[in-house]
Formats: sequence, C-alpha cells, structure tokens
Amino acid sequence: MAREIKRNKQTTKNIILATENSVVGGTTQVTPEVIEVVAQIATQEVHGVYSMRGTLSDRFTSAFGSNARGKGVELSHTEAGLAIDAYVFLQYGVVVPKVALEIQHAIQSQISSMTDLQVAQINVHVTGIVPEKVASNIDPNNLFGDSNTTEVVN
Repeated sequence: MAREIKRNKQTTKNIILATENSVVGGTTQVTPEVIEVVAQIATQEVHGVYSMRGTLSDRFTSAFGSNARGKGVELSHTEAGLAIDAYVFLQYGVVVPKVALEIQHAIQSQISSMTDLQVAQINVHVTGIVPEKVASNIDPNNLFGDSNTTEVVN
C-alpha cells in the first residue's frame, strides 16, 4: 500500500500514501518523522505511561525550551512492512502487559486513521518504572533534627 522514495540523495525516505482519487495526478508523501510523532503522541495518551525515552540530543533540545519530536519512537521498514519500536517509562503499580497492549492498539489506531498505513509490527520496550514521588519530611532549616536551632546573625 505504501512505497518509499529517496529524498534529496539522503538516506531518509518518504512514504507515499496510496490515494484512490487521482484528479490532480499528484502524490501524498509523509516523512518517517511524522509517523514517529503520531506514534509518540498516541503512546503518551495511554494511562500508565510516565514518559518516553529520549536521547542525549533530546535532553539538550528540551533544556533550551524546545520539544523533541518523535522521541522514544523508532521507525523501520522490514520485508513485512513498517515496524515501530516504542521505548517507555511506566508509572509504578500498572499492569505492564496491559499497558503495553494498550500502547500497541493506540499506535495502530492512530497511524491507521491518520495515514491509512498498516503497521506490521509494534514493539513496546519498557525501559523503566517510575515510582511515585514521596513528599520530603526534611526541614531545610533543621537538617540534623536538632531541637535547638541557632540563627547566624551577621
């Protein structure tokens, strides 16, 4: 249903979407990054997903106020078709197989409805579990728990 073409002598290939209406005679092309972003957003909307795994460059981009698009998602083309790998951190206490299945369904549903592409394989990689944040009971003015605190006056 989809073919790949080379783009400007680079290794990045666009995916040509099949269109049934050829009134104008043109094509619709989608870059792999678009599909990665769709998969990332679909994954982040699943209950139990804390965040997506990012690369070092993603951390630098987010430090400067920009969002890393498609982070935590890798797209590859196999003989069977498109394969997507999603790398996630889950919240502590969720049922991992259930959340992974929901991620697969969410990615398949969004990509199918937005691009009419069928994904051959969706792999979910759980790279970590994030525990709940516990409120700190430490008083910054009394770090050692002394009952007699003295103030330093200049």
